[in-house]
Amino acid sequence: MKPTSPAWPAILALLLWSGLSGCRALPPPPTPPPPAVYSAEEILTRLQNREGTRESFQARGRLTFLSPERNYSGTALIKGCRPEALRVDLLDMLGRTLLSFASNGSQVQVLAPPEGKFFHGPATPRNLAAFIPPAVSLPQTLRLLTGALPLSPGLPSRCEYQADNGQYLLEWRENDLIQERLWVAAQGLYPVKEEFFGGGNRPRFTAELADYGTAAADLPGKISLRTEAPKMELRLVYRELRLNPPLTPAELILTPPGGVTVVQLPE
Repeated sequence: MKPTSPAWPAILALLLWSGLSGCRALPPPPTPPPPAVYSAEEILTRLQNREGTRESFQARGRLTFLSPERNYSGTALIKGCRPEALRVDLLDMLGRTLLSFASNGSQVQVLAPPEGKFFHGPATPRNLAAFIPPAVSLPQTLRLLTGALPLSPGLPSRCEYQADNGQYLLEWRENDLIQERLWVAAQGLYPVKEEFFGGGNRPRFTAELADYGTAAADLPGKISLRTEAPKMELRLVYRELRLNPPLTPAELILTPPGGVTVVQLPE
């Protein structure tokens, strides 16, 4: 007569049940605290308090410009003074100047060393398009480069918290027409997305801001600016960013070097 085999499956199940019954169940993960609820006035006050210290800036970073007429990319040296003074020098990998742009709001200057040309003329949207998309004004560009938003005055017509992305949506209207939409992260109350309509049916431009604090405290480290008509995009990743440096007027203009062809831009 053969010995009876032990009922190993039943014994193993009994041992597992005994061991598990002696262990305390792991507690459920803690529920994250609900986001603080801010009013439109509180959000706007926080944004305006930060903006009040941004009169001028100096930066270094990676810049990419895409448009139907020209594409370029390189290291950018940027100097700006609000409301309407901006200079950008774009360098190649060897530190040579690919393009320099400067404007004081009334005149624009563009130096293109590879072409041996120096362009100058009135600061019309067409002439500013060497660096600034025509749908964006120079003062708006200077504000966007340091995240100084919103662009519209006064309190927004609408303010709501969007739980799906953890952001506040602020909307400005005038005569029932959308002027601006701004998304502000609930964590830290930093602007992360901007749509500027200016009273039109579609956004004139869209901007996205990210990586706050990577180049300077409370400032965006990455900015993208897009327009659809015309289709242009400006991408900027800061490596260094300094607020309120002591810039002189001479640092914000271009002087044509010897040997270049001077070209007058159209009115």
